[in-house]
Amino acid sequence: MRFVRASTPDGPRIGVLVDDDTAVLSPTLSTVQDHLESLSDLGTNILASSYPRVPLDSLSLLRPVDPPSMRDFMVFEEHIKPAWRSRGIEGPAAWYRQPIGYFSNAAGFRGPHDTVEIPGGSQRLDFELEVGAIVSRTLQSVSSDQAESAIAGYLVLCDWSARDLQSAEMEGSLGPFKGKDFATALGPVLVTPDELADVRNGTGYDLRMTTSVNGREYGHDLWSSATWSFEDLLSYASWNSTVEGGALIGSGTCQGGCILELSLRHSPEQYPWLAAGDQVSLSIERLGSIESVVTASCRGPWPGFRDGAQNPHHTRKTTTTMRVES
Repeated sequence: MRFVRASTPDGPRIGVLVDDDTAVLSPTLSTVQDHLESLSDLGTNILASSYPRVPLDSLSLLRPVDPPSMRDFMVFEEHIKPAWRSRGIEGPAAWYRQPIGYFSNAAGFRGPHDTVEIPGGSQRLDFELEVGAIVSRTLQSVSSDQAESAIAGYLVLCDWSARDLQSAEMEGSLGPFKGKDFATALGPVLVTPDELADVRNGTGYDLRMTTSVNGREYGHDLWSSATWSFEDLLSYASWNSTVEGGALIGSGTCQGGCILELSLRHSPEQYPWLAAGDQVSLSIERLGSIESVVTASCRGPWPGFRDGAQNPHHTRKTTTTMRVES
């Protein structure tokens, strides 16, 4: 089944795609969150109803789900290699030993066609094309095999990133935080795994992932090039912990899936940071496309920055040393 959610005069309504151009909307249901363990039954009932079919391009699409949390990983080796090379390393052993990820901000979720505002103080706005998986039920310390049946569906995910804010805060050996928490786009379609079974290949699916800006293709990859599967990510996230039903798991950026990687791989002149007015398109076969326009910032940098601040421990140590010598 392929689910969408649209804005209507009566509020948000979920629907099921009949084909690539037509959907059937429920007149009463506004969310799939309470049906994640029975999406096939839900979709079958909607399609079997007498509800009218509507052209997909006539709908104002919203994000198809409202996840309560988000864990984002980094599973595409070819994406991260340019950054490793820029630091003179072949790749940390930890990356190959276990999935690497972080928590993001569930309050920042956006729809597939929403604009994205450049964060105040940032000059380096970037996109990240990822696959997202929605968890159907609560998980605790499950194996990868056990996690397979807990994936309700997949969707396109864009982890918008302010690279200058991100790099500055991570100098403190923690994060990312403000470089990531302002916007994450989801949609346009939530696709159940059975819809993709015919192209399953190893750790992913043989589906093309493509990025473009202002009509120019930037990069592409195959989902099946992932080093870690979503089953692995769910198992790792749930181990000695709890992953709640409805949670979002992100794959991390695919090869060619962001400006930072492309500028390292080629040059910053060929792949400049996003600017107001840029039109970004991020697509995954069978999952659809996020289409967003970048808008200018409405505010400046955080006003609490301390210009020229020094390490207070360094200052005290220097002062103490001077007293001893005197």
